[in-house]
Amino acid sequence: MSRDFNSTNRSDTAWRFLSRAIWDVDAYPENNGLGGKSIKDFHFKERLHYGVIDNHNRSIIPNEDFLVNVGTERVFDFVADSYSLAKLNCLAAINKGQLSPDSILGNGLNVNLAYSNPKKNHGKYLNNILEYYNETHIPNTLGITSIASYKGYVNNFFNFFLTQDAISLLTLTSWMVSNRSSILDTGLAFSFADIPYDEDQRKVDEIIDRPEFDYIQSLALNMGFSIMHYNPNIMVYDLSSPASRTIRTSYGLYNLNTIFNERYIKTYSIDNNILYNRINLYYNKYVQKNSSNRIVSVKNCKTVSEYFSLDPVAQNRRPYTEEQELELYCKIRNKEEGSPFTPQKIQDIYKKSKYLMKKLDKDSGMSYIDNMFCDQVWNKNNGYHDLKAKLEGRTQTEAQRRQTGGGPSRGGSSY
Repeated sequence: MSRDFNSTNRSDTAWRFLSRAIWDVDAYPENNGLGGKSIKDFHFKERLHYGVIDNHNRSIIPNEDFLVNVGTERVFDFVADSYSLAKLNCLAAINKGQLSPDSILGNGLNVNLAYSNPKKNHGKYLNNILEYYNETHIPNTLGITSIASYKGYVNNFFNFFLTQDAISLLTLTSWMVSNRSSILDTGLAFSFADIPYDEDQRKVDEIIDRPEFDYIQSLALNMGFSIMHYNPNIMVYDLSSPASRTIRTSYGLYNLNTIFNERYIKTYSIDNNILYNRINLYYNKYVQKNSSNRIVSVKNCKTVSEYFSLDPVAQNRRPYTEEQELELYCKIRNKEEGSPFTPQKIQDIYKKSKYLMKKLDKDSGMSYIDNMFCDQVWNKNNGYHDLKAKLEGRTQTEAQRRQTGGGPSRGGSSY
């Protein structure tokens, strides 16, 4: 008899709130609802940023040069090799009659969805912000005539971001560690069945309660994958699995440092290029609609009309010097992290970053800024450290941590 996990056929609001808790208790019979060894909860605080930060807490995205095709989708090269072995194992099991042809793996382990480009997804997010800035904030709050130059447009945009609370994210770095990113943004995961996240009943009927689910779990474990606790149709490559170590070493990926250094891009290194390119795109869109403007004023008891025009800019145009970019980046990152540092501390970070830029290069300055903020991913109220404290029978707020100097330790991730 099928278990009832269907929250969509009930109108009771309370049921919808309880459905996730019911899943936690009843979906998997093993380990009090945690599931078998291959089942991993990627919503658990420690694993929440799996694949989107490295082992030094720096935000990262895949280097697409190392993504390869699996059918019509893409994953990392070493992930594709492990997947290919898993698929061969599936096909052999079908031929031997160990898997039913009408099971979810009846045609082998097919890839339904895999890599989702985080730069593209973040770009859509920025588009929405800049479209609101162009179409609503400027005409309704600033006034069209307040934008008299390219630099004025940019200055007002950053002032708009820094002085209001509605928008808390701007950089790709912060977007990656927010709940807007997905495990599919990592290049490490793929879905083998098209089952939406909120269709719990289908997950149970088509995967968990099927007799071949034991085989699926064993296959994942032996091929170096984990199965997502809330999405059992998604397999995630385990970067520390002994089962796939031989494949990783064949690519020269001997440890986590080499994996993150050779297969990923640190997002701080591309944050400004992405941000200013997108701003330039929307400034030019604004110019198309508002190229000629009139200011009406009274001079010597006469109404006077003055006209000014806005001109489009090249895509690679920058409104600020490199030093100004560094200082603004400090302020943006501080706002994104909930303002953990005082204005004086921000100035200290900026001065050190400027020194490193002049002494070495701009990337060194940006790297220093990122280094000062990257641990904040764990240093949040109700974050990993608060959960750990709660499990130990104590609580500690972020403010208390700052007062006592008890910030997060590096390596808070699950690698």
